[in-house]
Amino acid sequence: MTVPSDSREPLNTYSRKHFLRLGAAATGALLVGSQPALAATRIRRASNVSITIFSFAGSQLAVMPHKFADWYMSNNKNVSINIYENSNIVGYPLMVAAKQQDPNRPFVNMGFFNAQTAAQGDLDGMWEKLDYASLSNAKDILPQFKRANQNGIGIGSDQLGLVINSQKVTNPPASWSALWDPAFAGQVVVQDYLWQIVYAAAKLNGGSLRHMTPGWTLWASKAKDQIRLTVPSAQAELQAMLNGTASLTSQFHGTTVGWVRQGAPLRYIPPKEGAINVPVYLESVKGNSAAQSEVCHDIINKMLSPKWCGGWMNTAVQVPANSRVKPPAEFAQLPAFSKSTVEHLLKLDWQVVAKANATWRTLWDQNIKAKI
Repeated sequence: MTVPSDSREPLNTYSRKHFLRLGAAATGALLVGSQPALAATRIRRASNVSITIFSFAGSQLAVMPHKFADWYMSNNKNVSINIYENSNIVGYPLMVAAKQQDPNRPFVNMGFFNAQTAAQGDLDGMWEKLDYASLSNAKDILPQFKRANQNGIGIGSDQLGLVINSQKVTNPPASWSALWDPAFAGQVVVQDYLWQIVYAAAKLNGGSLRHMTPGWTLWASKAKDQIRLTVPSAQAELQAMLNGTASLTSQFHGTTVGWVRQGAPLRYIPPKEGAINVPVYLESVKGNSAAQSEVCHDIINKMLSPKWCGGWMNTAVQVPANSRVKPPAEFAQLPAFSKSTVEHLLKLDWQVVAKANATWRTLWDQNIKAKI
C-alpha cells in the first residue's frame, strides 16, 4: 500500500482563540492545509464505490468525519462518502437489524464506535478484522488503542464524569455520590440506560462491574427522589441542563467541552473515585463488497495519521491514539487532561458490559424508570 503523502505531516498548533472559536470557523482552522494524498493503487483502479460512515451526532463530533470525507473524495474521484450521524445506542440496533435482513447489505460500511459498542459488535459478528501490518499508520498507535482481535483500532479516548450547571450549583461536587446525594434531590437528569451511574453506585458500595447488585439496590431507593427525568439523547439532556429542569448530570468530557464552546454554562468534573475511560474505535463492517472493504481500510489508515487523528483530538477533545499527536497547550488547562485524572481513570472490561447489557436494560426499567 502506498504511504499517504501527508502521513508524516506534523500536527498544526492552535492558539486559544482557535480552540474556543465556534462552528465551521473553528473546524476550518483545525483541519485546513492538507496536501493531496495518494490513493492505494487498487482503489484508484476500482469502479465507483459508495461508502457510509457512522459518526457520533451532537457537539462537534461529526466535524472531523465531514471534513475528512470532503478531503478524501477530492482525492479519490471514484469514491462517494455519506456521513450517517446518530448515537451508537440508537444507530447500532439498526445495523443489527440490517445484518439480520441481509448480511451482504450493511446499514453502514464503517464508522466511529465507543468501547461498549465495539465489544457488542464482537459478540454479534459485526466487524471485519483489520490487518494492522497493512496499515502504515498503525505503527504509531499507542498499544492501549489496539485490539487483541484486530477488530477495529482506536483513534482516541474520552471519559465520563459529572457535569454541573455552574450558574446553578455553587458548591461543585467531587464524588459520583453526588448523583444520589439529597443535596441534589430532583436536580439530576441522565440519558436513558446510562448503566455507568449504577456501576458508580455499586463501586462505592462494595460492588463491582461483575457485581452490580449494590448499585441497583441503591438506585431503586433513590431514583424517585433524585432523578428529575431520563432523556433519549445528549441534546435533550443539554436542554434540561440549560432550561432549569436539572443542574447535575453525567456526560462525556468531549461532549461537554463542545457545549461549553457554544456558550453553555456547564462544567465537567472528574469524580475523585475516577472518571470512566471510554476509548473510541474505527471499525469496518462485515458484509462490505471487496471494493468497499478496501476503501474502508484505506480510510481507517488515513484517519489514523497525525493530521486526521489530530483533527479528531481537537474537535472531539479526546486523548489521541497516535503517539505522534501532542495535545495543544490549551488542553493542559482542562481537568480531564490532568495527570491525576488520567492516572485515576476507571478502565472497564467492555466484554463484561456487552454480555450484561441486555439484562441491565431490563433492570434499569425496573429499578429506575419505573420509580421516577
